[in-house]
Amino acid sequence: MSVDAELENWRRDWQAADAVPLDLRKSVERQTRLMRLGLLADALVTAAMGGGTSWWAVSSRQADVALLSVATWVFLAVAWAFGVAVNAGRWEPSALDSKAFLDLSISRCRARLATVKFGAGLAVCEFVFGLVWVYRHSPERPPVLMWLFFSSLPIDFVWVFAAGICALLVWYRRKKKAELDYLLQVRQESA
Repeated sequence: MSVDAELENWRRDWQAADAVPLDLRKSVERQTRLMRLGLLADALVTAAMGGGTSWWAVSSRQADVALLSVATWVFLAVAWAFGVAVNAGRWEPSALDSKAFLDLSISRCRARLATVKFGAGLAVCEFVFGLVWVYRHSPERPPVLMWLFFSSLPIDFVWVFAAGICALLVWYRRKKKAELDYLLQVRQESA
């Protein structure tokens, strides 16, 4: 086959290729930027929380603080393992056509919905561990239920923070579910 004929075939294939709508391309590019920012935020949280508790454990030389540091690193490792797994293969479309961009967007929505479930479960585990650890280190140990329900300003803060996290997860899940439903409808209509 001559070079000219091959170039003509490439030109025809390129012109016949499904052009990616600009808004879909921009949406995927924005999601990719947000994924990169999320990775940076995860690294900063890891350095701050893991490094902070490690520093505290080394400087205090207390076994219970070392336990807190180890638990922090376990939670961080689990979160990182999930993050790597859920984002695997979702960094760029498999091809430069509308179908690939749409499939990537759908895959990312499903991954974010799985992340909400994982995040809720991990947050519950972290809150339970943290509250148990703090209760064990309270100077006075009133009955657990009395202590848990608004016994001090720090405990009040934990409940307000937990409620905020819960509300954020519910809002984000609804948003991603609506986006997924829309994308699935678009894929069905274009099939």
